[in-house]
Amino acid sequence: MEFTGFLRKRYSDWNLRPMDAVILAYLALIGILVVPFHRDVRNWAAVPFVHAGLCALVLGLIRWQSGRPGPVIDFVRTFYPVLWICFAWTEMDNLVTMIFPYWANDFVVRADLWIFGVHPTVWVERLFRPWLTELMNFFYTIYYFFIATISFPLYFRGKRKETFEFLFLVTFTFAVSFLLFLVFPSEGAWIILKDKHTVEPEGGFFLHFIQWVQSNGTMRGGAFPSSHVAAAFTIALAGLRYNRPAGLVILPLSIGVALATVYCRYHHAVDAIAGILCGILLYGIGRRILRSDGRVHPDRK
Repeated sequence: MEFTGFLRKRYSDWNLRPMDAVILAYLALIGILVVPFHRDVRNWAAVPFVHAGLCALVLGLIRWQSGRPGPVIDFVRTFYPVLWICFAWTEMDNLVTMIFPYWANDFVVRADLWIFGVHPTVWVERLFRPWLTELMNFFYTIYYFFIATISFPLYFRGKRKETFEFLFLVTFTFAVSFLLFLVFPSEGAWIILKDKHTVEPEGGFFLHFIQWVQSNGTMRGGAFPSSHVAAAFTIALAGLRYNRPAGLVILPLSIGVALATVYCRYHHAVDAIAGILCGILLYGIGRRILRSDGRVHPDRK
């Protein structure tokens, strides 16, 4: 809080937004933590410098846009959090066990068995059908368009305040999810239960697309809670507030994303359940932060 308060005071004339504070605080925190906690982190000594450089880049972008606004720079300044999400997700593969030297795999497996009496990703194999596999992978694919579906209409209709608030809620959810990965490192069902998965799914375009995405962009840890599910539900709830028609479409799709994470074996059922709870909880906390920030900056547009 002291760090974000300093940033607000120092750069308030640059229109530092809550989403900027979240991203800068995350970059600073990881850059500091990796110094004493760098177990299993490849090239750990470079991480603080990379993060410091990214902080400088973000602040430079904000300063540039504040002094020289224009359609291109305004767009980049608004939507750069999407690039941060991609960076932080990719980087987490190298960081996930840097603090705690264990995998909490037994916990998630036993939790699934205790709740359901079976391994859900194994049990669901009896439901495998090419059309259902395609539908589930469609849900997993459409997730990547959720942010744009809500934010682009807001942005291009000139609702910049609402766009920034929406993107704060999304970045806040992702940032907390990534930090939880460090506290509770666990692997997905596709790794832990690989030997128990005996039925190969059959499908078409969406199955092959998601398999390609996962083969090029997944990480071993980061299973609990599911950040995909958490973000999907935060986006859906925020959509209902800021862009209700789109939110009404995304809400059932978010349920589909949660089901798809289990059907497609990327997550345990408890990962998805925890993701739903985190998405709802973090949306509520994020809204409280925005209301507080609004009292401090009532005229911010």
